[in-house]
Amino acid sequence: MNIPPRGNALSQENLDRHGDAIRDLATGGTNAGGTVTLAAGATSTLVSNKLCTADTMVMLSARSASAAAAPVFVQSTTNGGFTLGHDASAATDRTFHYELRRR
Repeated sequence: MNIPPRGNALSQENLDRHGDAIRDLATGGTNAGGTVTLAAGATSTLVSNKLCTADTMVMLSARSASAAAAPVFVQSTTNGGFTLGHDASAATDRTFHYELRRR
C-alpha cells in the first residue's frame, strides 16, 4: 500500500494515490506488517517497525511447523518496535508473518 504524504491533497496524483490506498485497505492490504524469525538460542527477539506504537496489537502467523510449535508471546510494544518472548531453542526456521493493528 502506498500512502500519499500530507499536503497537496487535491492534486490528481494524490487523489489517485488516496483511492489506491483505500482500495488496498478494503481488499485486505496493509503495509503495517512484516516477517520475523525468532532469534536462535535467545529468549526474546526485538522487531523494529516505525509503525508500531506502545498500544499496538501484534498479530502473528506461523510460517513453518517449527514456528507453530514455538511458545511465543508479545512481551512488549513501544514506539518503533515490539519484543517477542519465546523459549531458547536452537531452531533457525521459526519464522512468522506479523501485522500491526492500532486499537
